Order: sequence, then C-alpha cells, then structure tokens
Amino acid sequence: MNLDYKSLLKYTGILIVIVFIQKTFIYYIALSDFNIIPDLVVIAIAYIGAKEGKIHGMLFGFFTGLLVDILSGSFFGLSALSYSLAGFIAGFFKTENDKFIYKWYFMVTVFSSSLVANIIYFGFYFQGTPLNFTFVLLSYVMTSSTYTTLISFIYTIIPRKKEIDRSFISES
Repeated sequence: MNLDYKSLLKYTGILIVIVFIQKTFIYYIALSDFNIIPDLVVIAIAYIGAKEGKIHGMLFGFFTGLLVDILSGSFFGLSALSYSLAGFIAGFFKTENDKFIYKWYFMVTVFSSSLVANIIYFGFYFQGTPLNFTFVLLSYVMTSSTYTTLISFIYTIIPRKKEIDRSFISES
C-alpha cells in the first residue's frame, strides 16, 4: 500500500493550492456573525484518507495542518491534530475498489471527518472562554461541518472520465 511519487506530488500540490484558497479567498463566502466558512482542506483530506487509507490520510492531514498552523500563527499544532484525526477517520471509509468516491456517501465521509476535526479544533480553541460546549457545538461545529459537507456536494456532481474497456484491442 505504497503511494507512488506521482500521486504524492499531485496530492501535495493540490493541498498547497487548497490551503492558499482557504487562507485567502474562502472568507468571501462566510456565513453569519460567527464567520462560518467551509473547510476545503477537510474535503481534500477526507478524499485522500478515503482513497489512500488511514495512515496516508493522517500523514497528509498532519503536514497540511502544520502548514495551516504556520500560516495562521496561533495555537500551533491544533490544525495539525484536527486534520490528522480527520484523515484517519476518512480512512475508515476506504474500500478495495474505491467505488465509494464516486457515490453520494462521499458526503458522509466528509461530514464525519469534518465533525471530528471541528470538535477537536473548536473544543480546544474555545477552552477557557465563557462559552459552554453546547453553544460551541451548535454554533460552530455543526454549522461548519454542515457547510463543508454542502460544499463537498459539488465534488459529487462533477462528471468523471469513465474507464474504457480496451481489452478487445489487445486481443486482436
């Protein structure tokens, strides 16, 4: 279950672009006074975790989280921890033939990963504030996870190339 260099570079490049978009442009589609934004990084980490497995999802989540932490400048390691767990959770949705990626329950994978990541992130982020956990859960965790899942719906409707059975060509 090794990841080849081409896939490693592809995932790394995609994650760097997504982190850039997340840190610069995503605030234009923020909702409410709580500044609820979709987490594009969780969507990408969920995809990688579900496609490549728990360990790869966790490692990509950790290093992407470190990059996010470096760029944000506060609570160093918190994004790394939450994205690592999101990638690990997404790895539980891996199947042998990877058919699930093309089905509607990719959104279930994203929601599960996002929920775990947001509980960890916002749970620690608001630690020591007068906000109670129920308020944080309903106002930040559930809204952000739901918004992220709704954005992941876009991925499920993107048309994909179908594999063409060319075995008849080689038999001739």
